[in-house]
Amino acid sequence: MSKDERMQHIDEQALSWLLKHHDPKHQGDARSQSAFRAWLSIDPEHQAAFLRWKLEWEAMDGISAEQLNRLRADSRKTGGAAGQGGWRQRWMNVCVDAWSANPALRFALSGAICLLLGVAVLGSVGSYFL
Repeated sequence: MSKDERMQHIDEQALSWLLKHHDPKHQGDARSQSAFRAWLSIDPEHQAAFLRWKLEWEAMDGISAEQLNRLRADSRKTGGAAGQGGWRQRWMNVCVDAWSANPALRFALSGAICLLLGVAVLGSVGSYFL
């Protein structure tokens, strides 16, 4: 497996975990959480990929309802026109739908992202002073 293929595979896994975290069937599932923590600990690239997807999810918080509708229409038009859509296209459709339908999820995820980034920044800044 080439490095690009490996990174794409990790990226797909990270996206899958992010979507599972937002799926009510998997929330609170101890086995799923344990598997997720194990996956994160296997390779630093796993954590980096997951964080990238979380940040993209958070970035969608600033999108207005009008922009979401336009994005949804554009993404379906481009994905459906060719009769195919890559996994990123499918992910975008799922995220836009989930994001626009659940404001409580946006609020909770935004708080979690801020906390995660705060810990990461303070940890990296703190290491310079020690």
